[in-house]
Amino acid sequence: MDLILYAIPAFLVLMLIEIVLDQRRRTGYYRVNDAIASLSTGLLSQTMGFATRFFGFLAYATLWTVLPHAELEMTPLLWVLAFVLYDFCYYWSHRCQHMINVLWSIHVVHHQSEEFNLTTALRQPFTGFWLGAVFYLPLLFIGFPPEVIVVVGSLNLIYQYWIHTRFIGHMGWYEKYFVTPMNHRVHHAINEGYIDRNFGGVFIVWDRLFGTYQAEMPEEPCVYGVRKPLQSWNPFYANLHVYWQLLQDAWHARRWQDKFRIWFMPTGWRPADVEERYPLPRCLPDSQQKYDPLPEYPLVLAVIAGHLFLMGFTVWFLMQGMALTFTLALVHFLPLAGGLWINSRILEQRRGAVASSFLFWVFCALLPWWVEGWLLPPGLTSLLFLGLALLMPLADRARQWLPSRLQSP
Repeated sequence: MDLILYAIPAFLVLMLIEIVLDQRRRTGYYRVNDAIASLSTGLLSQTMGFATRFFGFLAYATLWTVLPHAELEMTPLLWVLAFVLYDFCYYWSHRCQHMINVLWSIHVVHHQSEEFNLTTALRQPFTGFWLGAVFYLPLLFIGFPPEVIVVVGSLNLIYQYWIHTRFIGHMGWYEKYFVTPMNHRVHHAINEGYIDRNFGGVFIVWDRLFGTYQAEMPEEPCVYGVRKPLQSWNPFYANLHVYWQLLQDAWHARRWQDKFRIWFMPTGWRPADVEERYPLPRCLPDSQQKYDPLPEYPLVLAVIAGHLFLMGFTVWFLMQGMALTFTLALVHFLPLAGGLWINSRILEQRRGAVASSFLFWVFCALLPWWVEGWLLPPGLTSLLFLGLALLMPLADRARQWLPSRLQSP
């Protein structure tokens, strides 16, 4: 049983509490554009499963049926052991995703935010499916059944949610053994002394054992993000931009061996000739300029309203589970994917974004009448989509009516 869906209400409640604290204390830990971008990548991560089912041969459950393995008795001790060993495998998976170019292409999504708050926890990639269960094969050979791995994997991910906050400081003895907000803030920082530290998901003891532990230092405040800034709110580009950069570098490399090995070299490595001819801007902690385009207040409110609708639509989509055929899943996924893309264009103040929003949602309003087997009531669905079609043009007109630009939240 995947517990993530059932944890969503708790995620949202904790996030709202943190947002209220941020507003009352004026800490500036939240920016609306950054938060929506993080949530958008999370929505895609949770909903793209319908398109990656054909990679099921890499899944733990499939490998369980074809590979030799031991058989363990289902006891309470088995569950505890599975939880601990899962985190041990997670440590090595996480560490490798920081150390190898092609694996960093997956995990970079989680680190792109230049803020650190509970929305950052939900900033997850949708391209990790191709890696499958490779790092968890030892658990299979030991004999942990797939249903156990699904549950302890969900619990591992749920635990990691609350550690993405700046409102909790040191936690005494607890942080000697478990991952806490303090040591996870270090993991997300781009400061020289903090890079590639604290890889554990639940237990920080792995980092202490294998020499990757680093405590947060008062004299070295954490600066968040990545050293090659994303500079975009687009959740699709966020997932694909490192792959694209590696492809470009492989194409430009003069030596054939560099074209191949760039994928498996340490993160950030580029052939010398490529680095010389195509230098990339780097972000260092003392020179970071946060990416922060934001439209006027009415458009921001419209984006927030649209995003809340897409969050509700995502929960409904996930509740359908694996019952949807690929075709039905695809057509129901289109409004979500397109809506997230439209919102990112509005936030980035792209030319023609308001017109694109109107045309896209009008198109979506026609889908229930074109698609046989549409699951939601066609009339209600069309009405909601037409409301979204009018939302951005009305917000844009309201912006023009304002006597002066209002400060966005």
